[in-house]
Amino acid sequence: MISYITILLFFAYCWGVGFTATYFLKKPDNSIEKHLLNLGIGLSVLPIVFILLNLFRIPLDWKIIFVLSLAFPVYHFAKKIQKKEFSIPKPHLKRSDLIVFAVIIIAAISFYIYAKGAFGYPYLEDEDPWGHAIGTKYVALEKNAYDPVIESPDKDIDVVLSYIDPYPPAYDILMGVLHQTSPDLRWTLKFFNALIISLGLIFFYLFAQLLMENRNKALLATAILAMIPSYMSHFIWAHSLVIALLFPFMYAFHKGMEDKKWLFIAGIITSSIWVTQNFEQPIKFATMAFIYVLVFSLAYRKLLWKHLAAILSGIAVSFAWWGIMIGKYGLPKFLAYYGGDVINKGDTVVLSSGETGFEPIRFIVSVWQAFTNPGGTASRTYSFSDFFFAKGQNMINNPVGIGVALSLLTLAGVVFLLWKYRSSLAQKENAWRSLILFWLIFTFWAVNGLNFPFSVARGAFRSWMILAIAISLVAAEGIFLIKDRINPKTLKYGFLGLVLIGIMFTSGWQKYQVNTSIWPTSGSFTDPSEPFKYAVWFDTIPDNTKVFTFAPRDKLVIGLGKFSCAWCQEIIDFREDIIDRDAEELYGFLKSNGYEYLILNGPMDYSFYSKELPPENPEEALNRKYQDILNSSRFTAVAKIGDNAVALKVN
Repeated sequence: MISYITILLFFAYCWGVGFTATYFLKKPDNSIEKHLLNLGIGLSVLPIVFILLNLFRIPLDWKIIFVLSLAFPVYHFAKKIQKKEFSIPKPHLKRSDLIVFAVIIIAAISFYIYAKGAFGYPYLEDEDPWGHAIGTKYVALEKNAYDPVIESPDKDIDVVLSYIDPYPPAYDILMGVLHQTSPDLRWTLKFFNALIISLGLIFFYLFAQLLMENRNKALLATAILAMIPSYMSHFIWAHSLVIALLFPFMYAFHKGMEDKKWLFIAGIITSSIWVTQNFEQPIKFATMAFIYVLVFSLAYRKLLWKHLAAILSGIAVSFAWWGIMIGKYGLPKFLAYYGGDVINKGDTVVLSSGETGFEPIRFIVSVWQAFTNPGGTASRTYSFSDFFFAKGQNMINNPVGIGVALSLLTLAGVVFLLWKYRSSLAQKENAWRSLILFWLIFTFWAVNGLNFPFSVARGAFRSWMILAIAISLVAAEGIFLIKDRINPKTLKYGFLGLVLIGIMFTSGWQKYQVNTSIWPTSGSFTDPSEPFKYAVWFDTIPDNTKVFTFAPRDKLVIGLGKFSCAWCQEIIDFREDIIDRDAEELYGFLKSNGYEYLILNGPMDYSFYSKELPPENPEEALNRKYQDILNSSRFTAVAKIGDNAVALKVN
């Protein structure tokens, strides 16, 4: 169910915060770009605002966010109206407006593709979206992002709320605040995840035209980025937001070359990035920022120490969150959670020797590898074909591939850049060209971490999306360098047309296929058709109905738009010995906690409780437990879900 009020509120939050944050700063002359920049800066500042509100125990309530977002803009415009200084500008269409409209159309087409894919099926994908669903629901109801102390056996750090505490929770906070005014959780996650990715393309354009000082090049780079299959998908995870934040950060960072006040904004956005996603992407972004500082410092023959200060101060502010988490869990446990015990080409690296005591050298090595280990979800060594041929198939959680035309154009771009500017790449005017080449080297190395003696970034698989950013900039510049050598003028446009058609058919079409196909879901289901069957039944009962699952499958319930208190200690405790409870006890507990339905999940329950069942015939024992419940007058079977699960009404 579309919540138009939530869409309006989202833009109000972002624009209002952006307007306030940049009020005293020089912004683009183009009025449309100015408002779009407000959106980008506002979205980028909101995460650290959320975290600070949370730290000071101010409720994460949409009404508070709304007032804080629009307080200054309302005051500003009220004063202008009072002084009779406010006037509605007359419409005046400029060429730059047409380019911005073209960018908005690219973003709109991308949104259509992402949304079409996301809403093509009624469930969520893989593990991450289900985890974010629980976090979103928690923030929406509890109005905070502190993981409650849950006593969970055999777990040093509970993962009931897998993306809240110690995981940086900004993405779940944003979705939770939005969910407070939108009753449909699935719609909230699917719609705004797709919207944020698409808005990221607009923010990329704003940065690209500032960096390249050419709107046409920036437009082409944006079109290229939108068509690269490996640049994002509709997969619901914190990367969707953190990637979108990179572009306003780089805009502010580069704008700091002419106005140092923009570096204050860059520092704030750095903080936001570091509280939105764990270390994988923030460290890569920080590396890209350090590369920027190195390149431009060499070109300008002076150290950009204020830029360095912006990065480091932003990271320091983020430790308002990270410091509390380290203090809460202890450094060894914290690092282990984030990959301290990592596998690097078959070798296990531990935080310390344990029995022999603390070993400083080994500890330092383990921390380094926790940040640079190329491993991660679906990581593997990539071949030539992985880059050269874009594939129209899903690879949870991020597709790979660049495409034939774009791969050739990128190589041509590198060659032409090195040839034309071979003696002047270190000059001020070409510093940005050197920058995009170094970004290309870094991101390509990050993706190919398993092919090199050592890696430069953690999570090779998740580096594809930032490689796409570097490729789009290098390819766009290369295309223009080639175009400028073509005469007459008509052939220039013909060349551009052929280039775009080539990219569309060897990259764009594959991206469309990937993002509009039916994706599989979590591996916790016993059959691929199960999520459809669950969704069909769940859609027959109202949103937020309380549904209890025999085994702890609260992600399933919440992810399909209903409710079960996954984080409530009494629910967790009750399930610990649910096998020993009779039907009457089960009924009393569910009734007292307001649950309307009970789901017996068949093999899903058996896989969870097999160790607690009698060893001689565990499956038979579980079936007897089921039969006792089904025979009880306290429950009425109302639906069979697939071949195994049964939904019961709590009478």
